Amino acid sequence: MPESKNRYKHHHPGHPATPHADAKPKRSAAFFLAVLAAVLGVAVTFFTRGADTLWIITGAASGAIVGYLIGHNMDKAIEKDRKVE
Repeated sequence: MPESKNRYKHHHPGHPATPHADAKPKRSAAFFLAVLAAVLGVAVTFFTRGADTLWIITGAASGAIVGYLIGHNMDKAIEKDRKVE
């Protein structure tokens, strides 16, 4: 049997593993764009239809829905790009 299997194994002193910082929570573009588009929807509705409450609520809701859908598609595209790399 070769001597290398029986010889004393050298232990090199190492540094203890440092704990990794917790990953930042994933930020969503969908929420940010939903809020931004809702504000934009309110502004556009206010300037086009006046101070009618029903139209302002409709503009905010439609803007939020469109902003959410655009942001959700952006999030999916970003995740797809990250998986390819």
